[in-house]
Amino acid sequence: MVNEVDTRSSKPPVSVVVVNYNAGLLLTECVRAALPQVSEVLVVDNASSDPSVEGCARQFADEPKLKIIRNDANLGFAAACNIGFSQAKDDFVLFLNPDCCLDGAAVSELLRALQADAAVGMVGGLLVNPDGSEQGGGRRAVPTPWRSFVRAFGLSRFARRWPKLFFDFHLHKQPLPDRPIEVEAISGACMLVKREAVADVGLWDEGYFMHCEDLDWCMRFRQKGWRILFVPDAKVVHYKGTSSKARPIFVEWHKHKGMMRFYLKFFRHQYPGVLMWLVGAGVWLRFGAMAIYYSLRHVGRVRPWAQMSGPFESEGASAQRSDVLPPPVIVTGATSQIGTFLIPHLVRGGFMVHAVTRRHVEGQTVPEGNVIWHKLDIVREPRSLNVPGAATLIHLAPLPTVRGLIDTLAAQGLRRLVAFSSTSRFTKLRSGAPEERAWANDLAQAEESVVESCALHGIKWTLFRPTLIYGAGLDKNVTTIAKFIHRFGFFPIVGEGNGLRQPVHADDLATACVTVLECPAAYNRAYDLSGGETLTYRKMVEAIFRALGKKPRIVRIPLQAFALLVKGASLVPAYKHINLEMVNRINLDLAFDHLAAKQDFGYSPRKFEFSERCWILRG
Repeated sequence: MVNEVDTRSSKPPVSVVVVNYNAGLLLTECVRAALPQVSEVLVVDNASSDPSVEGCARQFADEPKLKIIRNDANLGFAAACNIGFSQAKDDFVLFLNPDCCLDGAAVSELLRALQADAAVGMVGGLLVNPDGSEQGGGRRAVPTPWRSFVRAFGLSRFARRWPKLFFDFHLHKQPLPDRPIEVEAISGACMLVKREAVADVGLWDEGYFMHCEDLDWCMRFRQKGWRILFVPDAKVVHYKGTSSKARPIFVEWHKHKGMMRFYLKFFRHQYPGVLMWLVGAGVWLRFGAMAIYYSLRHVGRVRPWAQMSGPFESEGASAQRSDVLPPPVIVTGATSQIGTFLIPHLVRGGFMVHAVTRRHVEGQTVPEGNVIWHKLDIVREPRSLNVPGAATLIHLAPLPTVRGLIDTLAAQGLRRLVAFSSTSRFTKLRSGAPEERAWANDLAQAEESVVESCALHGIKWTLFRPTLIYGAGLDKNVTTIAKFIHRFGFFPIVGEGNGLRQPVHADDLATACVTVLECPAAYNRAYDLSGGETLTYRKMVEAIFRALGKKPRIVRIPLQAFALLVKGASLVPAYKHINLEMVNRINLDLAFDHLAAKQDFGYSPRKFEFSERCWILRG
């Protein structure tokens, strides 16, 4: 069945073919990015069981350039591409994966390269991860059986000494060229072709169900004398593997089957029969190993988000809840204390988490479960953050760093912001340390900026001002005290240490974040968030002693002596953040009322429950 309303525009004469299978929210964002750049977008749906197509159709109900083609069964990628090509109206056709988002100038750059030389029949763009790093596969050499053997067994490390023998067919580790270059193969995730070249070469080989059909086409284009170019200025963000995460063994079967078809079709006569038999045995042994791996990985394991459907769900969950997609949420400062607890809460709540951090996180660009890591400096590169469909931002990084993000994400559809300030904006306002007063003023100005920017863009905001945070060993207050006690067996204070404190566990703050996301009473409000117990500074230190299994040994020191101790301690990296103003506050009351939070969204923090886990969790 075809739903079509089409009028031609003055846009470049390019038709886009998007083959969809359970791509979730990303399909809508893929189409959104493509529509302004082309004359038509054809979505060919391979009988998806999720509401990706319905959501896209609703979003662009009045868009004449969108055509949706619904197949009655999953015909495979190549067959669906051919169906889309047969109904495309333009002389240039761009095949685009539904988990790809085109940069604003991507199509024009691709088209310019394709039209620059009559001998060029196919061009591909720069495929990048969500963090901006280049993916493998966008530019590559043909993976011959020998090259695949070299890559599979890690022999490419010998390429520096013997480059021709141990060549790695992925080229993304080489410097990025400054202009289009000829390559042996590009990725079917983003592939612009000339209709006249396809008439000469032939359509996609439907003998492939998924995987290797793009390599097949590249081989056939080159066999017919058509050049293939990689265009570095055509940037495409690729959320890799979206439609294939649900059925890994099924995907691996077709991937390895495609490998064998590709090898036998193009290399059978170049390799001795015995060697081809060994290649085949290696391919199927590898499939067997992968099948065992995925089987063991899922035995007795039910993911906490298994009741939600979406791009990364289990197959069983999709059958149960095909009408619900996990909404994407951006979390900045994801490796912070609060982030440690927040991300699991969001995943259990069925959200797709886009975790942003400046730190390196193992596998950060690979979707694992319902978390995608983005390594990004949001101060220097706020415009590099592009998360399709994300209407919610939870900002755990320092509040002043959110200023550049709000405008960027508002243009992408941001409608909800939860951000963290601090009660320090009050307690340090009259500090004797200039840097502390400056920080308090920065927080106050940042709060005002957030309110103004959100009002301008129609974003519902909630600001949290926590007190003394602990729980994951990353704070500079409770954890510093615990480390000092652990190292020296005593703790020095000035005076009686009777100033009131309300330490708040990072997990309670994480819970508050999730609770207020859909709580209208918390919209456009700021809250002081303290812990569930008020105790003196001295009692807090004694509780830390007991939690570490030590008898409290608190030593009272005169202020002058303590000043010398602080000055000496500040020379040690672990204590360089300590200053005399922190000492002066030991006997000041720093308690804050969280009654408003309790009334509006049921905030109920725990008492001070310090344990070793609270300061060695990240150690």
